[in-house]
Amino acid sequence: MHQTEVFQTARPQLMGLAYRLLGSVSDAQDAVQDTYIKWISHAGPEIETPAAWLSRVCTNRCLDQLKSAHNKRVDYVGQWIPEQIQTEFEASPEEQLEIASSLSTAFLLLLERLTPKERAAYLLHDIFAMPFDEIAETLELEPANCRKLAARARQFIVQNNVRHIPDKQRQHDLLQAFQGALKSGDTTELGSMLRADADLRADSGGKVVAVREMLTGRSSICAFVSDVLSGAWSSMRVSPRMINGMLGVLIEDSEQVHAAISFAYDRKGHITHIYIMRHPDKLARLSCTTGVASGRGSLTLT
Repeated sequence: MHQTEVFQTARPQLMGLAYRLLGSVSDAQDAVQDTYIKWISHAGPEIETPAAWLSRVCTNRCLDQLKSAHNKRVDYVGQWIPEQIQTEFEASPEEQLEIASSLSTAFLLLLERLTPKERAAYLLHDIFAMPFDEIAETLELEPANCRKLAARARQFIVQNNVRHIPDKQRQHDLLQAFQGALKSGDTTELGSMLRADADLRADSGGKVVAVREMLTGRSSICAFVSDVLSGAWSSMRVSPRMINGMLGVLIEDSEQVHAAISFAYDRKGHITHIYIMRHPDKLARLSCTTGVASGRGSLTLT
């Protein structure tokens, strides 16, 4: 198989890995492109396992980018939320739930709280089924150390319960309640779906008006939706979309997308987090990018 054909076969998995590691569509595309350049310019001995070699190069490029990303976020204005993508699936219903659980905004945000190597070890093993001896080569560690990194990350993720995806009916019910609250200002139904300690955060990057501090608690969120969001968006179009594998909404008028809103749930189907994307650059990429998700974490951007 030609070099370019080999790379194109591996590209969806590399994109899925880079996006989950970086939480940024544009940065993931850069990492994958850099991997391609190294691949076609490789002049050393023949590579026996191209897929492993490409994953190793892409992972380490992402780890390098994470160092600079951390420095940028220290000065970030307001709350940072990962770049989001409209999602389609090429998988069975059962596989869709598994894929969505590793693409959700809540999951990507939780990954941010792991060390870069914990994040990489967990994703490579648990999402992309890479054996620990290959992960060890990628991270330049002993296999036992990689197992410990993945185990710590797995325990942290399980404790925080962010990989639970409620059935689509529950997601539809929430969207109806949220839309009703925006239109009327009445948050009674929405409030009944919120967990008492739920939180709401918005990402504007300081470029447009948005709440900068995280709001915590059912009453605070309901007051904000009723007093602020309803007044601002009641006359706008609320369009359901699959955002990072789960039902969310776009807030639009005839000229632009004003916000993308997504949610996270606990095992009882109560809303635990509300994410409001207001950052104009991230919204622009969300509006024109669709991620086709398939098995083993693969992601094709169109």
